[in-house]
Order: sequence, then structure tokens, then C-alpha cells
Amino acid sequence: MKIRADVAEMLRDGLTNQQVARRAHISQQTAAIARAALGLPKSKPGQKRQASLEQALRDRSRVVDAGHWEWAGPRSNGLAVVHFDGRRYTACRAAFVIHHQRAPIGEVRPGCGRAGCMAPAHMDDRPARERNNATFVALFGGAA
Repeated sequence: MKIRADVAEMLRDGLTNQQVARRAHISQQTAAIARAALGLPKSKPGQKRQASLEQALRDRSRVVDAGHWEWAGPRSNGLAVVHFDGRRYTACRAAFVIHHQRAPIGEVRPGCGRAGCMAPAHMDDRPARERNNATFVALFGGAA
């Protein structure tokens, strides 16, 4: 069986079949077959404890074009959510905290303009949006 290098690396790194399937866009059965072919132990069911909030976010996202992240994890009432250390975060808030190392003020949205982007470096809170709008007005005049 020919096994993709990225799939083999993820399996060797200890990701579950479900995590590999989600990230590599393959079925869980294909991940299990690759795991067996590599001689790795079976994936244990259940969610593994994440080492960090960033890892919890990465495990439920996938990188798409130009450094944007797309959500591939669970949703609650339409919102992308991530659980870490007994707390529930929206994915946008988690991404903001990861990148800025502080709690956001107001609503968090991607500042890159791509709807649904979850990349930590792309997240803006209210003060960042106000600052960006003021800069735009100062540079180009008129309304932002």
C-alpha cells in the first residue's frame, strides 16, 4: 500500500485516525489502514487531551490558501467552538488569544476579509478594527 508522506507523518506524531482523516481529507478507514501498514498501534477512541489551546485549535482547523485557516471542527448554534482545559471558546476568540496573548475586547472577526478564516494572525477585536479604520481614513480620507 502506498501511504502519503503527510498521512504517515501525522500518524507517527500520534494523531487519531479521525484527526488525520480531517486534516488530510481522507476517510477514517483509510487512516486506519495506513496505521496498520506502518505497524503503529490502533488509535484509541475518544478525544485526546490537548497540550495547548493552539494545538486544540490546530487539530480542528486546516490550512488553506494564503495562510488562511478553515474550520473543520464542531459547531454549536452555528459557531465554531473549541474546548480546552475545561473551558469552551469560540474558535475566533481562541485564535485571537493565541496570537495576541490577551483577551479580546468586543467581537472578534477575521481582519483578512475572508469569511470564516480562523488563522490566529488574522483575528481583530474592536480596538484593532477602530485603529485600522482610523488609519484608512487618515490615508485615503472619507469613510472607511
